[in-house]
Amino acid sequence: MKRAYHLLLAGEHPGAFGVARQMQREKLTSTIVSASTVIRGARKYGKEIGKPIRCLRGKPAKRLTHDTKAKRLAFSHENKRTNWSRVMFTDRKKFNFSYPGAKVKPVDPDLNPIENLWGLVASKVDAMGCKSFEDFKQAIRGELSSVRKEVLKKLVDSMPKRLGAVIELEGDKTKY
Repeated sequence: MKRAYHLLLAGEHPGAFGVARQMQREKLTSTIVSASTVIRGARKYGKEIGKPIRCLRGKPAKRLTHDTKAKRLAFSHENKRTNWSRVMFTDRKKFNFSYPGAKVKPVDPDLNPIENLWGLVASKVDAMGCKSFEDFKQAIRGELSSVRKEVLKKLVDSMPKRLGAVIELEGDKTKY
């Protein structure tokens, strides 16, 4: 499946099924093979040549616009020297918090560590299987109050690395 590998990497055909149709048009297959067959063959070929590929299913993640990337990059550059221990993080994007010398507002989830905290809390609350809204509220309060200070400190201390990652990726999304 050398051709499938190269067609997938070229990205000219929409997904594995588009590659399957192209291969049939090129008479490389007698019928349109399944997307799974294309992916399996391309992965196998990639391993053989020492250049493995990873194929993801589903809709691709929404890409950031040029304007959004520019704003994220500007935010990162402006706040490289910010003392993040004096900043209040919120998931309420309508609030702007400021302290002398800087105005910091949440820009995106990967630049707002509170989103990671909510992820930790949400996974624990989901596992509880709350039966009512009151149970749900109490579970959230309980989980938030049980978060260790070290976890919070680690999230806040990650801000310089988050900003550095945004700068390195020229405003694009990061692993955070």
